[in-house]
Amino acid sequence: MYSSIYRRFTNLLSEMTNTKKKNLTINTYFEKDLGLTKSDLKILRSKIQDEFNVKLPKNIFKEFNTIGELIGLIEAEFGR
Repeated sequence: MYSSIYRRFTNLLSEMTNTKKKNLTINTYFEKDLGLTKSDLKILRSKIQDEFNVKLPKNIFKEFNTIGELIGLIEAEFGR
């Protein structure tokens, strides 16, 4: 399931940031590597919730900083 979530997540993030998917890895940081602002992160949170039908806390990006960390959380939510 991880690869399916990863593919959907990187598609979403690639469209949002105009970053090539090949440059997005599990170790990519949202702020440091992609330069996402607090406003961008709010938009990303909303898009993730819509795409994966999950509920994320408002401060999610204080704890989850990389693509891999967030995908792990999404995968855990699917398992519930």
